[in-house]
Amino acid sequence: MERHQPSPPPADVDGLDQTKLFATLDSSEQGLTSQEADARRLRYGDNSIRFHRARSPWAMLAQEFLALFPLLLLAASALAFFAHRLSPGQGYELIGFALAGVVLLNALVAFFQNYKVEKLMLSFLDYIPKSVALLRDGKEALLEAENIVPGDVMRVQEGDKISADGVIIGEAQITVDESILTGESEPVEKSAITDMVAPECSVRSGATVLKGSAHILVTRTGRATSLGEISALSQEVERDLTPMQKELRHFVRRITWLALGIGGAFFLIGLSLDNSFWTNLIFAIGIIVANVPEGLLPTVTLALTQSSVRMGKRNALIKDILAVETLGATTVICTDKTGTLTRNQLHVEKIYADFTEISSDDHEQYDTNAAAIPCSEGMALCNDVIVTRDAQGKEAYTGDPTEVAMAEFVNRGAGFSSLRERFEAVANSSFDAATKFMSATYRTDGNKLYLTAKGAPEVILERSNSVHSEGAARALTDSEREALLAQADDYANQGLRVLALAYAEVDQAEAQADNLVFAGMVALVDPARPEVPAAVKACKDAGIRIIVMSGDKAETVSYIARKLGIVSHPHVIEGEELDNLSHEDLVTALREKEVLFARIAPQQKLTIVDALKEMDEVVAMTGDGVNDAPALKRADIGIAMGLRGTDVAKEASDIILLDDNFATIVKAVAEGRTVYDNIRKFITYILTSNIPEILPFIAYVLLPIPLPITVIQILAIDLVTDILPAIGLGNEPPESDIMQRPPRRRDERLVSVRTFIRSYAVIGPAEAALSFLVFFVVLFGGGWTWGADLPADDPLYRQAAGAFLATIIFSQIGNVMACRTNRQTALPALLRFNGWILGGIAAELIFIFVIIYAPILNNLFTTAPLPAGLWALIAIAPPVIFALEELRKYAVRRGAHWLAV
Repeated sequence: MERHQPSPPPADVDGLDQTKLFATLDSSEQGLTSQEADARRLRYGDNSIRFHRARSPWAMLAQEFLALFPLLLLAASALAFFAHRLSPGQGYELIGFALAGVVLLNALVAFFQNYKVEKLMLSFLDYIPKSVALLRDGKEALLEAENIVPGDVMRVQEGDKISADGVIIGEAQITVDESILTGESEPVEKSAITDMVAPECSVRSGATVLKGSAHILVTRTGRATSLGEISALSQEVERDLTPMQKELRHFVRRITWLALGIGGAFFLIGLSLDNSFWTNLIFAIGIIVANVPEGLLPTVTLALTQSSVRMGKRNALIKDILAVETLGATTVICTDKTGTLTRNQLHVEKIYADFTEISSDDHEQYDTNAAAIPCSEGMALCNDVIVTRDAQGKEAYTGDPTEVAMAEFVNRGAGFSSLRERFEAVANSSFDAATKFMSATYRTDGNKLYLTAKGAPEVILERSNSVHSEGAARALTDSEREALLAQADDYANQGLRVLALAYAEVDQAEAQADNLVFAGMVALVDPARPEVPAAVKACKDAGIRIIVMSGDKAETVSYIARKLGIVSHPHVIEGEELDNLSHEDLVTALREKEVLFARIAPQQKLTIVDALKEMDEVVAMTGDGVNDAPALKRADIGIAMGLRGTDVAKEASDIILLDDNFATIVKAVAEGRTVYDNIRKFITYILTSNIPEILPFIAYVLLPIPLPITVIQILAIDLVTDILPAIGLGNEPPESDIMQRPPRRRDERLVSVRTFIRSYAVIGPAEAALSFLVFFVVLFGGGWTWGADLPADDPLYRQAAGAFLATIIFSQIGNVMACRTNRQTALPALLRFNGWILGGIAAELIFIFVIIYAPILNNLFTTAPLPAGLWALIAIAPPVIFALEELRKYAVRRGAHWLAV
């Protein structure tokens, strides 16, 4: 359990000298006593951060009943039970139970999907390391990291994750990776405090030690650390409803008012016709219930769940099933650079040797370069990486990322270990942040001493008086020195990290690195992921903007964005400039298609996301670091990296990319657009049958005819025959132009007025007309006369009611085939296999024949066997409805946009 933190850790220590630092923390180089540490733990709490609070399964299940759509169905269920109480024996209680069952089933499906994700999220916990080496009672002890308190002295070494904020003390120097906190890909050199506490001697919780070891005096723990503060910021951010949630809420409100309006209107009409109050109330309830699309909720849930499962197979974990559709609505992707667009692993990009630039991929050109040998020797020998081998003998390297990158480059050519084996190490001078270079001396086969050096170009050039050119060393001229410095500056301005290599033959092992021979320069970069350029192009084709927001320096951000094709002539805004922009200026800048952001803080990412949302953009935010978490949560859709992403980023996100592959986002966008299209298709399909369900009640109230359809038959349509074909529409493949369309407008409705026109004024009335036609053919053919009473148990009435139901079901067969496309003709789709649709049609046909010809079911469904010749009339319904819908879509393609859905 995370304890309450009643008082904050000591005040900010920046600017204090070492004496005042220890005094402020009431500590020493020997650390704390166990007794004092226990007292401080009670005061400050555990050194832990709760990234994800486990949710009660019961609370998760209860939440599934509280959305507007389940509440609508529960209200309809209550109305049905009320109608049953007023008029028992009409089947209303079955509708009540069925509606409640639909809500329960839907809740269980959604719950199990979310609970599976919840269990996976719990497995992501405990980002803080389990144990750490602390000085307690003057001795080093390995303790759980949650025991750390301000004033502790902890020891870290290569590979450790730093467990609290602190200051390096004593003679020590380490290289750390702070990219999860800052977004900056380059490692940072840290050294012990000298005069006073400064950034170069301060370390932060969450950073990783890449090289070296050090003792750290802890200044802040738990939620007071840099990691904890960003985590707290993300928890303060409120998340908006997803576009799908907003659309379903809008649809539920419309259908509710429509149902209440129609039911209320005909209740009043019935009273005006001198029908009894309770009779009219029962029919009003029937009309209201008939208007509620009972099958829509489980169909939407199943479509989104199946889409989530498909995305899971593509390495995208969907935490909330509604998130799939949201990504399909995305208009802007705001992405971090490090670890998202790039590998977060330095790579040799270019080599400048013998005044020639060589791409690292062109090993043939490099091998023939006159300075290749001294460059390779410099990269391999002036290198402190640790070499390991796997079971197959393949080498792997750990250590400083720049040295790992050089080792990997050399290994692709001469072979890293084989080159080093030709030399005997005799002396080494590690990299010094003050002098900005390192050196290593070896003994050659000829018993000569060979010194290699590596460091900042200006430092190495200052120590060089010769250059390796055309296969030998010669004097370095002033103009060549200036040209080399200009080349180094050019690489730096491109965002590349540049190191120079040099060598010298020396007389003694401890010789100074002077009078060097300049061998060449190595330009390194955190390289773009190979799959990202294609993904960027796909986003552009889909009308989706990509905005890079990084904590890295402007030159590096610009270089990567240009290389990936995100921009060509970028306008880079850095964090300091962003702070000085007004809201209006920021909006103006965001309207530029080539804007990028560099050196920005977590709060600034949040500001950018908020501004984009105010511009009516649907914003997706990708990231992996703690610094990304607030913006991930604030965005319409947050996408975290699963392999490298921090727990706090995963907790704040909606989607987790299990393979850290940016290209997976494009697949998810296509999936989101497809599921939105398909949901519109089956909503259109389901709404259509409402009219032939409603009009019989209206006709029964207004005309002296038997009731053409019963409440049980309505239930059969909504929860039996319509469900499987609707699920089939939810599984239709994407249309060919799905990723060539622009993103849909934020004000575009999932269910528009035109959708209601199509279902309630065009296709629905046509289905009702065909059903009434067959109904009256049966009645008049059986000798019924207009206005004559016909008991509910009369075989003729049961035949007519069964025929009415059969015609609706057959009409819906034509409707479902027509709904497989929105605007284009559905004729080609007739030949495309969809197992759900074909299985649904088969189930419909079996169902209607069974309830009509199985005597045991005739009473329940108010049906009776039909003469064989009548089926020929019923069978014309599918092609008629299909043809009518094809005419509507043809009219839309010809310009009748008022008929579009």
